[in-house]
Amino acid sequence: MPVETYGLTVKQFNAWRSFHKLRSQLIPHMTKKIYRNTGLTPAEFAILVTLLETRDGSLHASEISERLDWEKSRISHQGKRMEERGLISRFECETDARSCVIKITASGRKYMKDALPTQFLDVKHCFADLLTTEQMDALIEISKVVSQHLAEHHSNNKFDEAIVR
Repeated sequence: MPVETYGLTVKQFNAWRSFHKLRSQLIPHMTKKIYRNTGLTPAEFAILVTLLETRDGSLHASEISERLDWEKSRISHQGKRMEERGLISRFECETDARSCVIKITASGRKYMKDALPTQFLDVKHCFADLLTTEQMDALIEISKVVSQHLAEHHSNNKFDEAIVR
């Protein structure tokens, strides 16, 4: 019996299923490899990457929450665990006592120095080397279109809007 697709064409359904299958295979493969090689959990890695993308390796907890689209309580709990492991430091915000600033530590940087080559080699081997320039251009354009739609119609997240510009 055929699957009800509720208005999706066969091509749309197959494209969605293909994307879902790729995402559900590739991301776990990569995060497991990073964990095996460094001991960093996917959540730790995500926060540390976010911090490394800043000028000084620090952000307000609320900014990390926006960039990762995580609840503030998740950032708070994860931050506490990461601080206990020495990966980050948390400081009270000078301008808002209800908030904190999270900064990557030397230890966190060392972990990322070990993790990033693994990540980039895996991106190259399991993704970039398999695609043509045209396929990568198409994927970039697809990502922009979907991200822009989500930012404009389904989000209050300022970081989402910045990505599509």
